[in-house]
Amino acid sequence: MNGNNALTTYVLSIVASIFGAVLAVRTFGHWGKSEWGKLVTCLIGGAIAAFCIFKTSQAIQILSYLGSKIATIFPT
Repeated sequence: MNGNNALTTYVLSIVASIFGAVLAVRTFGHWGKSEWGKLVTCLIGGAIAAFCIFKTSQAIQILSYLGSKIATIFPT
């Protein structure tokens, strides 16, 4: 996804908005219950998901690099 397509930009904007709304509701719920471990986990997961949504090419490069490193550990 290169972002030059208007439809791609529109869809990513909608997905990001929905993601942000869900994350905000969940974060407020965890904070209200004082479940700090779940709150931190939710925020870290949200940051990783947002990175994958907004920096798709970099996320693919990182995951490809990690996959190749894991594949060399376990020879076939």
